[in-house]
Amino acid sequence: MKKAVNSDTRQEYEIELPAPEVVRQAILELNYPNDGIRVVDATEILAGTFQLSDDQKDAKNRSNLNVFRYDVVAPQFKRLLEEGKLKQPRGPRTRYFLAKGVEAPPAVGMVERTAVNSDPEEEYQITLPVTRAVKQALLDFDYPASGIEIKDVAEALADQFALTDEQRNAKGNYGLVWRRHVNIAANALVNSGQLLRIRIGWIINPEQPDIETSDADGDSPFSDDTPAPEAVIEQKYREHRDKLKKELLQKIMDNPPDFFEELVLDLLVKMGYGGSRADADTVGRSGDGGIDGVIKADPLGLNVIYVQAKRWEGNVGEPPIRDFVGALDIRGATGGFFITTSDFSHLATSVAEDSSKQVILINGDQLAQLMIDYDIGVSLERSYPIKGVDQDYFTIGDSVDDS
Repeated sequence: MKKAVNSDTRQEYEIELPAPEVVRQAILELNYPNDGIRVVDATEILAGTFQLSDDQKDAKNRSNLNVFRYDVVAPQFKRLLEEGKLKQPRGPRTRYFLAKGVEAPPAVGMVERTAVNSDPEEEYQITLPVTRAVKQALLDFDYPASGIEIKDVAEALADQFALTDEQRNAKGNYGLVWRRHVNIAANALVNSGQLLRIRIGWIINPEQPDIETSDADGDSPFSDDTPAPEAVIEQKYREHRDKLKKELLQKIMDNPPDFFEELVLDLLVKMGYGGSRADADTVGRSGDGGIDGVIKADPLGLNVIYVQAKRWEGNVGEPPIRDFVGALDIRGATGGFFITTSDFSHLATSVAEDSSKQVILINGDQLAQLMIDYDIGVSLERSYPIKGVDQDYFTIGDSVDDS
């Protein structure tokens, strides 16, 4: 989303435009003439590539400049220039050329996910962008200062990835498959601290600079070097949370392995997987085949969630993930959780994301954050409600002239 200004009323509004990552890829895929290409010409070509509406093409910012050209396309040309993927041999404000040896990036990889036909009721596979591409799109997304609902992000990303109606509307056991796919990626980023959950179903990028901190007149009540009280509270909360995470992980390591397996099942049930703790149980040590726990997702146990829980010091590599995927395949499962107190190697993450199974990886940091969020192994010591002025209470209604 980008901010635009109505030329008549001068009121700001938000307009949906392609994400930076998608624009950069499109720029590299342009057909560069021998004499280079101008940003203005590239903007016109890209508007056609993305099939922008007239409103999207003509929107202006507060400086009365074209939003798509100056706030979307031009910054990505500059970034690719800084990265050495484009060159500008004649200096600033001249034509761009594709740097020698630079090729257009490969198309976004796809992964299969399970969907269910309603009539007749049968499962089938649908392809969606791989999780790492969705994560990158979520990080590049231009979040409104007040945050945005996951469902709206999923809709915007569906446009950016040019998903078909079938991909957008396919349903699984937990609702729309695409929305759940995005939600899982967003939760992973929230748990790793790269995104921030401001309330249930709403997220924002904490590193994004345009967070609303100004008063009604547009002037900040704080000087540049004086942080707002809310920012100080948020920072101290994060410091306390990070310390608590380390303490929780150490407590886990201090206990026997079977304690960790029980803890993981307690957490997943608290998160809503399975009806009650009675629906979850650990698997015996001998011959567990790469499975440490099972959760019945329905009363009759027709849908089962498989869990692997590992207390490791070093990163979990590729082989254990492949073994877990193989164990899921043997049992005819569509997915499961692999949870560790440490972290996952890049190869391990790639194997999980590219698997036809829906393998959700939860590392130590994410695990500790989920324990805090769902009150597993923690208790509330004190709280500090933050109150603000109720503007509606002090708003005087319109007076009626009886004369």
